[in-house]
Amino acid sequence: MSKAPRPTLDSLAGRFARKDPPGVTGNVDSEPTPASLPTPETAAPAARPEKAKADARVQILTRIDPATRKRLKVIAAEQERTIQEICEEAIRDFVARHSK
Repeated sequence: MSKAPRPTLDSLAGRFARKDPPGVTGNVDSEPTPASLPTPETAAPAARPEKAKADARVQILTRIDPATRKRLKVIAAEQERTIQEICEEAIRDFVARHSK
């Protein structure tokens, strides 16, 4: 009972980069042909391009202690809000108080 040879990382990278549709299988070691690769005209649009354009916010990363995070989660649940909404409100209030 012999095992099939394991695919190389190069062959897997090419296979996963193509995002073959379900049910399409092929030889893992084969290289894609230019005709089989999607072109910009035939490629599926990005998942959320309009979402990225509509949301012009930037990301801020911060660290808090576990007890504060736990209390924040409880408050968010009590108010039926997200932690994101609470943090945005707190930052806006802080900026408004300290702006000249």
